[in-house]
Amino acid sequence: MEVLRPPRPRPVLTVGVTGHRRLEDSAAKALEISIATVLHELGAACHDVVRKHSTAFDGAPFDPILLSALAEGADQIAAEVALEQGWTLNAVLPFPLEVYARDFEGAAAERFRALLARASHWWSLPPSGERADEGYALVGQVTAAQSDLLIAVWDGYDARGLGGTADVVEYAIRRGVPVIWVRADAQAGSTIMWSGFDNLSPALLDRMSAPQRHCDAARLLEVATRLLAPPRAPEDRMSLRLFFGERQRLFRLRPEYPLMLALTGTRPMSRSQFRVQPYAHAAKTEWAEFRKGIGTSAESQAGLDALELAYGWSDALATHYAQTYRGGLVFNYIAAGTSVLLALTGLLVGHQMKVVLGVGELVSIGALIINTTYGGRLNWHRRWLDYRYLAERLRPLRSLRLLGAAIPGFSLSPTGVTKWTDWYAQALWRQLPAPAALSSAEEVDLLAEQVALHELDSQIAYNHSNAKRMHHLDHRLHQVGTALFYLAILVGIYGLVGHSLHLDIPHLSGTMLTVISAGLPTIGSALFGIRGHADFSGAAGRSEATAERLQILAKRLRSHPMDLPTAARAAEDSAATMLKDLDEWHVSYRHRKLAIPS
Repeated sequence: MEVLRPPRPRPVLTVGVTGHRRLEDSAAKALEISIATVLHELGAACHDVVRKHSTAFDGAPFDPILLSALAEGADQIAAEVALEQGWTLNAVLPFPLEVYARDFEGAAAERFRALLARASHWWSLPPSGERADEGYALVGQVTAAQSDLLIAVWDGYDARGLGGTADVVEYAIRRGVPVIWVRADAQAGSTIMWSGFDNLSPALLDRMSAPQRHCDAARLLEVATRLLAPPRAPEDRMSLRLFFGERQRLFRLRPEYPLMLALTGTRPMSRSQFRVQPYAHAAKTEWAEFRKGIGTSAESQAGLDALELAYGWSDALATHYAQTYRGGLVFNYIAAGTSVLLALTGLLVGHQMKVVLGVGELVSIGALIINTTYGGRLNWHRRWLDYRYLAERLRPLRSLRLLGAAIPGFSLSPTGVTKWTDWYAQALWRQLPAPAALSSAEEVDLLAEQVALHELDSQIAYNHSNAKRMHHLDHRLHQVGTALFYLAILVGIYGLVGHSLHLDIPHLSGTMLTVISAGLPTIGSALFGIRGHADFSGAAGRSEATAERLQILAKRLRSHPMDLPTAARAAEDSAATMLKDLDEWHVSYRHRKLAIPS
């Protein structure tokens, strides 16, 4: 069935839990009540947010998920409470099941088996070292990476070993994940620690300096709103409505930019520049090799469908509006130059032709104004920038989720406002399926190779190709524009010499020289205007720098043996590198709206 509109995300929130394993019997019941209160109030807050902003979601009921390692103590208490309240339970195990099960005895072992049987999904992590505490440290990082919010049952003291609760809390704070601190003795109220309260950079914080707020229903509603609700800024809301209302545009009717590329020898014109495949089909074709390479379960493959479809829409729409905007830009400079040439040509013809040329000049100017006004009203420029940013934001999510320990790096801007593109990408990230188990270091090596192959190699090739193409186009426009100015100088010198030496130049030839000497710089200025407005040279430089950085990261991902944390950091770094390139590109182009040439 053909999808007629971009997909809307499902409302999902994953809450991770970490905490002490050894708890006093007297505190266990009180902790159960504290955690139950937090989950109940948080769930109610999320339901309210989703109901209030229902048009931003796909209509499915809100799906709260608890992620737990099911360890004795806090993990098992939280899992039982969540199941009682109707939450979905997912489990991540620090070791293969048969190894991890040896950690449990008596009642704790029975609770572990019962909870694992009730989990909707569980997966185990690959070996992370010879020491057992390295596995616990890794499962804490994965829990933080896979969660939108973390509940930490913690006594407030330093960790007693690698991967202790204090370490997990600090890791989550540094990665921008809100932490609800439930005191292990259950004697005091809970606290929320989150960089987002004061809009600070999370990487510079720790558990002592992170902003803290008392945890109550009102504060949980604030956090739920900041996490789930679409942006409040009118401009972002308008852009989100525009995106949800987009339709497939299978024909591109602006030939100006492809024609300029062909005329400058940069890239030949092709049918694909004007007739495109349905968006869902194009995305399926592009992602087929990636899906084949990762070879995960049918459930995980199906979980990528919404992300693939959203990427297909944003990528195709970005290409459509890029060609539309660039075509409009080239058209404006051509129309402006044409109007001047028509006016100059009027000096060479009789009265009747002057009228025809005058009408042509007015038509050129009118078409220029209409093109600029129409493009501004339909936001060609903004839609191109937003949809390209969104597409490149969505693409790496598929690999980051598979690695399990990677965080996409969603964060608030310095003003505390999330852009609609980040909100949408984060909403799709939340609904992605939990990772599949990686049972060995060899499987980690294979997955890292697939990430390098499908995420980095293609982008390296694209950036090299784009840099070469933009360099060529910029250089060719510079050459032609400069040649026209030099030719105008020669024509001017010819006229001056003829006039100074009193050579017999017929009146028509003198007028023709005037037209040519004025017309050539007009065409040259139009070419330089296109070149300067589009900043082809800057685009080439950014592409070269991005390709060089990605090559380093691709080499790192192919270094064997590869452990999961290293692979996750390299994948995060590659996504951040591409995002930095996008941010620089966005800053460079955001003020280059379609305008009437001066």
